Amino acid sequence: MSLVTIELFFGMLVFCTRVTWRKLWYLPLAAACAFAYDLLYFPLIASLDSGPLSLLMIAVKSLYYLACFALIVVVLHCCAYATWLESLVIVAAGYAVQHLSYNIFALMMNALHLEQVFPDLNYTVVHVMVFALVCLVIYVVLGRRITVDEHKIRTRWGWIVACVAAIMLMVVFSMVFVQRKPLEVQTVGLLYDSLCTALMLLLVLLGSSNDQLRSDLIAIQQADRLKEQHYEMSKETIEQINIRCHDIRKLVGSLYADDGRMPTPEMIRKVEDNIRIYDSIFHTGNDSLDVLLTGKGLYCSRHGIMFTCMADGAALSFMDRSDLYSLFGNILDNALESAVQVQTGKRVVDLSVQRDGGLLVIHEENYYAANHEPIFKNGMPVTTKTDKANHGLGTRSIAWQVRKYHGELTMNAANEVFSLGIVIPIPDASVPSH
Repeated sequence: MSLVTIELFFGMLVFCTRVTWRKLWYLPLAAACAFAYDLLYFPLIASLDSGPLSLLMIAVKSLYYLACFALIVVVLHCCAYATWLESLVIVAAGYAVQHLSYNIFALMMNALHLEQVFPDLNYTVVHVMVFALVCLVIYVVLGRRITVDEHKIRTRWGWIVACVAAIMLMVVFSMVFVQRKPLEVQTVGLLYDSLCTALMLLLVLLGSSNDQLRSDLIAIQQADRLKEQHYEMSKETIEQINIRCHDIRKLVGSLYADDGRMPTPEMIRKVEDNIRIYDSIFHTGNDSLDVLLTGKGLYCSRHGIMFTCMADGAALSFMDRSDLYSLFGNILDNALESAVQVQTGKRVVDLSVQRDGGLLVIHEENYYAANHEPIFKNGMPVTTKTDKANHGLGTRSIAWQVRKYHGELTMNAANEVFSLGIVIPIPDASVPSH
């Protein structure tokens, strides 16, 4: 395996810190890189490098690099839970990292005349050290801070594709033209090429990524708020159950009064009303989800909302507790906010959570008031409240949590019914074997 193959492989991984991989993902991805730049290069391209510059050579080299790029995009898409657009950006960024590291190494060799100063030096080791340093710097500055976001790519796809194309042009430009020039001209060309490539990398990442630190801050704030709320809900649940149990004991005792009277319908109704509290207690197989649903169920009981839920809590075992609270808490908060605004007969919230093969499928429906019909922009509802900075966070938090787990989110509103659908790939370790 050549050094170029290794650099491209690890260059892509710099931007894959939050990618969910399939089993043995590294084998087909490494094989694709090796096939493109080891097996194909020598029979197709190597002979052209020694020949004169011609339009045929330029065309063949350009098509070769484009075909290799497309191949690796396809393989990455198949190896990871990443969309085509996300795979496109990640591979382009990997090419940019590899290209930058090579240019910096070549500039060091040309500017410092290392071959003359240290004739016995192992330059492969130097090249690897330069690449490792470039990867580290780019990871610290960019890789760990951002997450490639398909939704953001779709809103700016035109110039993102243009930046990706520019990166590939820089690669071809360097390979075809710069490396054939005299040393002084080559140095200027490499410097210019490096600056352009770095700029294109920065633009494509800024245009297609979310600031991970800011997103994490929002998610943490949401999670902390929800944790506090659910702690209070848990206390409230326990207190209400204890009170109702005490009332039930008193009512049951009155049914067997010493005077031998038969219980009246009014006394029986009071007992049934107190027992109904237990209808709000959920047992899904996930303790965190049970606490959340029970709290929401009690809220629904107090506000005349019919809350139905069919949930396989065990299917959520791969999710962090804070993420689970944030995702389902915001889904139900938005649904209940809409439900209390409609007439009593339509105060219905339906939630289902189930496993479908290797996918987690979440579906929620509720009615909304005709005068509060959601307004959608880019497939997402936007708040109609004047304080837009502090409202609409719930919907954005849902979208962020879904993206974090590499899922798909859809929201629709029609005929006064709002529906939400989420599909998330379950990591292989969480899928039961058959």
